[in-house]
Amino acid sequence: MRQAVLEVERKFCGLATPMLTANAGAPPFRSLQYLGEHSFKDIYFDKHEKLSSNGLWIRKRQLAGKEPEWEAKIRKGGTFNKSAFEELSDIAAIARYVVAITGQDEAATSDFGLKMVATLSTLRKSWLADGQFKIVLDSMDFGHEVGEVELEHELVLPQDPDFALEDERGKRMITQDMDRQIQAFMKRYHWAFRPGVPQGKLTAYFERQRSSSSMG
Repeated sequence: MRQAVLEVERKFCGLATPMLTANAGAPPFRSLQYLGEHSFKDIYFDKHEKLSSNGLWIRKRQLAGKEPEWEAKIRKGGTFNKSAFEELSDIAAIARYVVAITGQDEAATSDFGLKMVATLSTLRKSWLADGQFKIVLDSMDFGHEVGEVELEHELVLPQDPDFALEDERGKRMITQDMDRQIQAFMKRYHWAFRPGVPQGKLTAYFERQRSSSSMG
């Protein structure tokens, strides 16, 4: 058996108030727990945009005071603003996805044969609302801010490849239900989220890079 984590998220531009409180709007949150803040650095890798164009993002994430760890996010559906992902931290599983897309079979010690494409430092504030919805606000070192409402679901799946198609069908049904829950949550507490069109951290990063290059 193997474990998988499904994550569904909806992005927002920012919070309507600097710090969320349970009764800041109507209706108030049923419950709200501040989970604190922490900083981390992400280093993203790709190969001629082959991974990102196929819905795969690979990064090394380093939390303050800890060793960096490999992570992969695989898009399972949705759009930029409302996305469903499967998250991986198993090195062998990440390597298999890289091989399937790029044809390269390189070790993690060689960055899977990929090239570093972005380095971002982030300060993250998090809350747990109504006992299950995680609200995250990320502030990047280059002046960008974006938030997400997230739901996670842990699965235990068989190793047998014959079950792969059934796995994907089951994942799709679960993520669709999770997205409906997030949509209803954000509609109920619309007062908490600043209106506007959110921009992802990597998109904002590359735009700043291009702007700096053109000015130079």
